[in-house]
Amino acid sequence: MSDFLSNFSPDKYDGKKQEPTPTPQEKTEPPAQDPAGTAKPVVESTPETTGSRRENKQNNRQAKDDSQLDTNKQSVSRFGQEETEFDPTYKNKKRKKIILITTLSLLLAVVIGVVYYQLTHVKVPDFKATNLAEARTWGNEEGVTIKVEQAYDFEMETNQIIDQDVAADKKIKKGATLTLTASLGPDPEEQLALPDFADMETEAAKQWIEDNKAENISLIEQFDDTVKANAFIKQEANNKELDLTAYRRKDRLSVYYSKGKEVFEKDIEVTDFTGKTKAEAAEWAKKNELTYKEETVFSDSVAVDLVVSQEPVKGSKLAKKDTFLVKVSKGEAMTVPDFSQYTIEEAQGLESKIPIQVSTIYATNVSYGSFISQSVESGKEYGEGDTLPTVQVVYSLGQPYLKDIRFQATEGDLPKLFFDEYKSKGAYVYYDIYYVDSAEPKGTVVEMSRYGEFIPLETWITIGISRGNLQGAATNVPEETPTETPVETPVEEADSLDSAE
Repeated sequence: MSDFLSNFSPDKYDGKKQEPTPTPQEKTEPPAQDPAGTAKPVVESTPETTGSRRENKQNNRQAKDDSQLDTNKQSVSRFGQEETEFDPTYKNKKRKKIILITTLSLLLAVVIGVVYYQLTHVKVPDFKATNLAEARTWGNEEGVTIKVEQAYDFEMETNQIIDQDVAADKKIKKGATLTLTASLGPDPEEQLALPDFADMETEAAKQWIEDNKAENISLIEQFDDTVKANAFIKQEANNKELDLTAYRRKDRLSVYYSKGKEVFEKDIEVTDFTGKTKAEAAEWAKKNELTYKEETVFSDSVAVDLVVSQEPVKGSKLAKKDTFLVKVSKGEAMTVPDFSQYTIEEAQGLESKIPIQVSTIYATNVSYGSFISQSVESGKEYGEGDTLPTVQVVYSLGQPYLKDIRFQATEGDLPKLFFDEYKSKGAYVYYDIYYVDSAEPKGTVVEMSRYGEFIPLETWITIGISRGNLQGAATNVPEETPTETPVETPVEEADSLDSAE
């Protein structure tokens, strides 16, 4: 095949008519010379045979192995003659070709490595002093796992990054873990020496709180009519038992400062609410940020819960926080009478919506039937919705009179008699019991140390009780001497003393 192709070499196939190859009998032409004058070897053509072809191929292969030269041009004539030419630059060309291929291979390998590295690694930004959320977003986008460690740091705000285990601008492989240290803010357990806020004004207190990052100290400014603006009012700890000398950053403390007296422009025109409901007045006052006050008064002409009058009146000007007073009707009044102007009988027969209870007591310095007192002052007024008290009215029974109860009462009657007649009406009559021999039925009162006379409000008497141990009991009852009718009054019962034999 190579023999065949050699016939198409440039020397033989250049578009020109080729000279016929000399026959073996022809003399060999002298060797041709190159431009440099060097004679080119010319191989004598021999008739082409199978053996000669094999011999030529073996010789050619041997020449290639020995000299490592590639045949530049081989000419084979149409009549079987073969011509071989040797290129002296072949060795250099081959060396250059090997170097070029090796260089290109290395460059390709480097390019592939660089591209692979770029595709599998990312550049780490400088996360210091940035927010942790930004780092998490970057990690999600670049396929890098973010591991967070936390530490207290006074300088860094909460969630700001303090440090990172891979330096900024360094490469990290996708899927790897980047460890970041995030700030928890200042240490809440750190103890702070509190200043004397009473000696500081508002701005100075705010600055101290900011400088020390005392985030749990709340500075509250409020209006105060008595404390000048920017002055300290008070401080309160949430924990009442907190020792402020051992204050820690995590402890909650409220510091109050004054904004001075709040002043508003009087630009609210007062509406007339006379005859309207109190709810309307209250709603208007609330809407205009007024201080609403309400008083109830009696009125014979205005229905219950309607406005009787107001202060200030219609058309006046008020400012926010000013007081708006309305007087609301309680309806027609029920007035407590003046019972000093009534007798006992008149008081008992008086018709009134207010309950009245009339009673009498003994009084040594007030004549019989005269007014003594009433439990509710006269002229006091009550409305329909009010709880009405019972008015206790007391009239005098005059000085107590001790009746003669001999032969009319028994020993068993004495407790009730002395309570009903004296003690319950304000007279305190104490008595002692002694027993006497008598024909009267046993237990009958037969003797009294005093009777049938006026007595003081407090006195002591003795009473003799019959033993009923004698025959021929007297049946005559002594007549009482006509005297002034005694007035009923309460008396205290005395303990009887048993003098039985």
